[in-house]
Amino acid sequence: MTRAPRRRNKHGRHPTRILAITEAEPTPLVAKTTRATAYRFSASACDVIEVPLDGGVDLREPGTLLWIDLQGTADTALIQNLGRVYGLHPLAVEDALHLQQRAKVESYPNHIFLVARMVHYDGRVSLEQLAMFVGHDFVITAQESHSDGDSFDLLRAQLRTHIRRPMPSTADLLAHALLDAVVDEYFPVLEAFGEALYSLEDEVINAKDQSVLGRIQGARRDVVTLRRALWPLRDALFMLGREGFTLGAEARLYLRDTTDHLLRIIDIAEGYRETVASLMELHMSSMSQRMNETMRVLAVISTIFIPLTFIVGIYGMNFDTDQPLNMPELGSPYGYPIIMSLMGLIAVGMMFFFWRRGWFGGRSGPPPDNEPRS
Repeated sequence: MTRAPRRRNKHGRHPTRILAITEAEPTPLVAKTTRATAYRFSASACDVIEVPLDGGVDLREPGTLLWIDLQGTADTALIQNLGRVYGLHPLAVEDALHLQQRAKVESYPNHIFLVARMVHYDGRVSLEQLAMFVGHDFVITAQESHSDGDSFDLLRAQLRTHIRRPMPSTADLLAHALLDAVVDEYFPVLEAFGEALYSLEDEVINAKDQSVLGRIQGARRDVVTLRRALWPLRDALFMLGREGFTLGAEARLYLRDTTDHLLRIIDIAEGYRETVASLMELHMSSMSQRMNETMRVLAVISTIFIPLTFIVGIYGMNFDTDQPLNMPELGSPYGYPIIMSLMGLIAVGMMFFFWRRGWFGGRSGPPPDNEPRS
């Protein structure tokens, strides 16, 4: 099975824990409120600004770069007001408010609009939508939730503590930094998912019932979820790197590196897809083998009772014992113990024969003629 390459955790998270894949559906990440924070960059500093509740104030200043970070899309009025203030196209604003959009990139007269999927893993893979507006001197991001531990946590902490150097100088470089954080978050998720698959493989091998089947199905759904997020994002990044979009040469250079990371992630996800299919085949094969072993034991028992039933059937016939040729042994005082001993010997002999053939008891049969005997 393809393992995710271990990378330095550039997001500053705790070491990856192995979380077992569960059957439960992932928890929806849609937030009921909206957190709005603005970061205004200058050449050497970053100011954190609270966005007005109505979003009707232009926070840009000459010579600065603005990032408005929206966590949660519940406050539609705020987002629509921001669209009017910063000249966002109504169709792009509508797409940002309607969740479950496919990853894509679109060019409008005043800005670029991009949709991506942020990933989370807590036993099940879950996604949340990220909408990004990239203008001349601003970037606005709107994500579904404001849960802790998302892709932008490290970047927010660096900006608040002024430790990020150098500061993004243009909107396209800031957009790249955000996209790079989204893409790189897939690496620890895939690593955790891969470790869970290895644990699941051991359980499939040792499983004695169908209880593990639900977890295999959960893993299959997780792989499908990842593929639905990654392949459209790949197409969007390829399209964003073309000449038709107003990105600077430096931003295009960095974007190629992010695209390369994404292609590596897709290769790993495709490997996991094959692994999950192999786990399903292994589970079905294991269940079939156990069923065959059960049927073999039942067949051996039935076979042993065939001659015994034959003997019992013969002596169960009502013959006239007064006639000399009609079972004279029925009149013998030793007839019953002789017949029972004969039946016992037949049963023991057949069991020994089956055991030697390896049909039950765990003993393998005699080696073929072309293999040396030990």
